[in-house]
Amino acid sequence: FALLLCVIAAGVYLTVTMLFKISSIQVQTADGTVVQEVGGYSSSQILQALGVQTEENIFSFDPAAKEAELEKQFPLLESIRVVRDYPNTVVVQVTEAVPAYAVQNGSKWLVISDKWKILSEESTQPEGLCTLYGGKLQDTTPGQGFWFVDDADAASASGSETAESESTVSTETARMEALRTLRSKLEEYGLSQDVTRLEVADTEQLAFLYQDRISVLLGTLNDLDYKLDRARYVLTNA
Repeated sequence: FALLLCVIAAGVYLTVTMLFKISSIQVQTADGTVVQEVGGYSSSQILQALGVQTEENIFSFDPAAKEAELEKQFPLLESIRVVRDYPNTVVVQVTEAVPAYAVQNGSKWLVISDKWKILSEESTQPEGLCTLYGGKLQDTTPGQGFWFVDDADAASASGSETAESESTVSTETARMEALRTLRSKLEEYGLSQDVTRLEVADTEQLAFLYQDRISVLLGTLNDLDYKLDRARYVLTNA
């Protein structure tokens, strides 16, 4: 038994100190292509922020923790994965974010990706992006996920802290569900490319602006397929 423990200890020691030493660290896209620049960031910037060096043991860091750190530092990347490619390679898999929406936040404007990530804060309204109206935001920090929360008026009307919390979560969920559903259906009916504004502040009165000139009032999500089918007929004669 003592001999077995010694063998195990020796194996662990060799693994940590001599085997699985990192010989290569690469930045790749999701399809495995090695890149020198992505999303406006150079691979050297990303690797420097990663903080992992060659000759280190491949088990000397926590990939999930590194991913979280990198996502905060590089908000223009939609997703980042740190992968151990055994026996001696570390790969940073990155996906570039695609700006799709603009949301007003006080005197500033937030740029949102098509995967609901806050990319940047601008002093003027970004051109060519669909605007979103849905109330207050949970977080406005670039790199964080985009999420609507309850209005201050609705929160102050709650009778207790518990009721306030439940109201916030309920409205937050309803608004984001309505937004996701509406976007998905607009894509399905071939209207999304010409939609210039989406309104989900009131989930009982959903609406969108078509080509910056025609308001389409939908009401609730009930019978949404029928409503959008009729809207497509009126807007495109299809």
